[in-house]
Parts: sequence; C-alpha cells; structure tokens
Amino acid sequence: MKILNIKTTYPLLLLVTSILTSCQDIVTYNDNYDDGMASYGPPVIHAIYASDDRGKTQPIATGAFEDIIVLQGENLSHVKKVTFNDIEVPVTDIYATAKNAYIPIPRKIPGEVNNKLYYQTEQGNTSTDFTVTIPGVKIEGLYNEFALPGDTVQLTGNYFDLYGFGGQTPTSTIQMNGIELVVDSLSEQYMSVIIPQNAPENTIITISYEGVNGTVITHIPYRHTQSVIWDLSQPGNYGFWAGTELITTGQAEHEPDPLHGSYLRIAGSYSAWSWNNLLCGGFNMPAEIAANPENYNFKFEVCSPSGNPFYDSGSAGYLIQLNNGQYTWNPSAARSFNTYGQWCTVSVELTDIATNGLSGGWTSLNWILQPNADWNLDHSFANIRIEKKIK
Repeated sequence: MKILNIKTTYPLLLLVTSILTSCQDIVTYNDNYDDGMASYGPPVIHAIYASDDRGKTQPIATGAFEDIIVLQGENLSHVKKVTFNDIEVPVTDIYATAKNAYIPIPRKIPGEVNNKLYYQTEQGNTSTDFTVTIPGVKIEGLYNEFALPGDTVQLTGNYFDLYGFGGQTPTSTIQMNGIELVVDSLSEQYMSVIIPQNAPENTIITISYEGVNGTVITHIPYRHTQSVIWDLSQPGNYGFWAGTELITTGQAEHEPDPLHGSYLRIAGSYSAWSWNNLLCGGFNMPAEIAANPENYNFKFEVCSPSGNPFYDSGSAGYLIQLNNGQYTWNPSAARSFNTYGQWCTVSVELTDIATNGLSGGWTSLNWILQPNADWNLDHSFANIRIEKKIK
C-alpha cells in the first residue's frame, strides 16, 4: 500500500496551478502584425519614381535601360509577372512589398513597343503608361582610322550588343564597298572588325541596322589619305622652320610602326613651362574649307607607350596654332589618356581649332609643347589632316 506524501504533493499542485494561471495572462504581441507583404486585392499603381528619388518628390513617366524604378501603390506584393513593352523582367530581380516595388528596366530591345508597364500579382493585374527610351547604336568611329589592311580594329561607341551584329541579325551589317566585314568580337561599347587585305584607301565603312523607327545607316571614314596636309616624307615642301629633326620613319627600336609614311615623335625630358617648337610650318588652305570650317574635322593619330600617358596640362601642354590662333589639346583633362602603344585617332571640330578664323591660301600651322611641370615624354603624332565630315 502506497502512502501519499501530502507535504510533497501540495506544493507541486500549487506550482502547476500557478503556471497554468500565468499562461492565461501571456500577451501575444504578433496579433494583427503587418509585415508589409500582405495584399488584399488586385495591384494598384499610384506613381512611379526613380530609385534615387528617396523622398519620392518627382514622379516619372519614362526610363532608360538598366534604370531601377520604384512603383508606389497598393497590393504590389507577390509578383507573378512584370513587362515593359513586350520585355519581361525576371521576377527574381524584383523586390516588392504591398506598397512599393523596385524594378530594373531590362537592357533589351522590344519586338513591340506599346509604352506600357504591365504588373501582375497573385491577386490580379494592372498596367500603366510608361515609356522606355530605346537607344540606337551610338557610333563614335574607328579607334584607329588608319588601321592597315588585314588589321583588326575596334569600332567604338555603345549598344552594339543590342542589335545582333556579327551575323546574329541579318539586317545588322557592317560593310566596306558592299563587302561584309568580319566581326571579330563585340561588347556594349565596341565592335572589333577585320579590315580586308585588299581594303582601298579613301573609302568608307557603312553600318546599317533596323532601329525602332526604321533603318539606320551610318558612314565612317577609313584611311582618308587625301585629307593629310603634311606628307612628312617630303618635309621640304611645307616651309618647316622647326622640328624636322623630330620626323621619323618608325624603323628604330621602340618606335611605333608607321601607318602612312613618316610621323612626328617627341621623346625625352622637357622642363616646366619651357616653350618647344615641335613641328612648325604651313600649307595651302583650300578656299572651300576656309569658307565652311563647320563642315570639317581636324584629325590626327597619336600613340603613347603604356609607361608614357598624357599629362593633364591645363591650359598649356600641346598647343596647336592654326592661322595664328591657338588651341590647347589636353586629352587628360577629364581622365588619364593613354593609348598603350596603339595608334588612336583624335578628331576635333575644325571650328574649335581655328580660333583666329581661316582664309584660303598659305596658312601657318605650328605644333608647340609647353609643359605645365617637368615632363618625360614619348608621344607620336601622324597623319595630321583636315577631313570633311561624312553625312
């Protein structure tokens, strides 16, 4: 027979009773808690903002590729599908709560443009007017317009990858004299093409593609030797009074290969604020150029070894004096400029160079160097020319 120990059992019963009573007094703090993700009906879009508009002060109705926009509204959570025109956004790229949705605009050309943003959730869908700016191919030109036949050269610009060049889209072509050029590689900002072995001088390259508003055709020059104003293999023809000792054929060690005969090379140390007449002479300015300088560009090729970038020269440095005017060429004003041993084409509006105006006939042209600090240089210049713009 078991004997109940009252002294032990009674306190235990009091403890259990106390615990049960305490449990009835627990407050559930999660009651009616809203995590911001619950939606209760079809989505509603009140406004659209740029992602960097933190205060949501300026609604927008347009955006560009790769912009991130913010929808403000109701019932925006649990996204199933979002499209701009007919381009769908991967749902994994979208962050949405009930009141806000962060959406990147895809970098892709639509097949159909309706200027609509379509938004679908588990509870329904809606659409609103929204225009995505669709860029055409931006073409700056050949990195080196005097690339030799057989060379691979970059065509610089932007959006090359969007239009199917290189055989992906039959209507996107790049040709020279009707012959399709081989596209070696391409990215967003360049397209490398192979110049044919039999490519003629003084010709053009034609780029064509189907844009949103129809066919777009662009022409760029290739080796316009007829525009070169100084044949440096014959310096006696240009009245040079300084700098002929700087002309080289490009055959010596560490000299860049020539593109079109002899060129100007400046190699050595130059002291701060010294005035150095590099190549100074003149040429016969055609009357048509003098009368219509806005139709022309002043061009040349430049080359710098990787260890000799161009200095930020401020208002000094390389000075181009055309017809007794003066233009400062400072390619490193915004960021360091270096061609890393490759020839690179430079193009400047002739109206910017001709600060003293132009007149037909004999015209002076002086290439000056005035460093704004002690400089150690190895820079080459070739094919100085005045070239008519291609339309």
